[in-house]
Amino acid sequence: MYPLLFWGLILTLLGVLGIVAPYYFALFSVTFLGGLLVFGSLMWVFYNLNTRHRGAGGWLKPFIMLVVGLLMLFFPQQSLVVLASFVLIYLMVDAFANLYFALEYKDRLSSWFLMLINGIFDLMLAGILLYFMGQPKVLTQILGILIGVSLLIDGIFALWFGWRIKVYYEKYKKILEG
Repeated sequence: MYPLLFWGLILTLLGVLGIVAPYYFALFSVTFLGGLLVFGSLMWVFYNLNTRHRGAGGWLKPFIMLVVGLLMLFFPQQSLVVLASFVLIYLMVDAFANLYFALEYKDRLSSWFLMLINGIFDLMLAGILLYFMGQPKVLTQILGILIGVSLLIDGIFALWFGWRIKVYYEKYKKILEG
């Protein structure tokens, strides 16, 4: 319960930071992701060396991870445009899937309208990204806000679930400890 509360607090603070300073937060996010890819590729190389891996396939993955990570580290602005393109594709696929399922399960699910709302919201976000795709500075700020809002919502939910677990634990402590 306490790790969940701690994690929720960190996510909430990062989310607020993303909303307050979206441009820098988006650049930090791409740089951080690039660093993780470089670190992951080095760990993969270390694993291959320790297992004496001889196949070319095992070396291709860390090489690609290293190249992509270094590109993200050295060219964060351009990486943000590529990342925005991937987010745009994801939002479009998610929007159409949600709209399809909302209409398909309208008669069987009482909460079908939530999928419909989610699909419409995804389409609006995709439209915003598409509109600003030619303006990297604005696009960077939009991505920072999107990441910040996502982290803020995740953090609030983690705090809420952690708090609920703590309350239930205290309530049923005697039963649990037997």
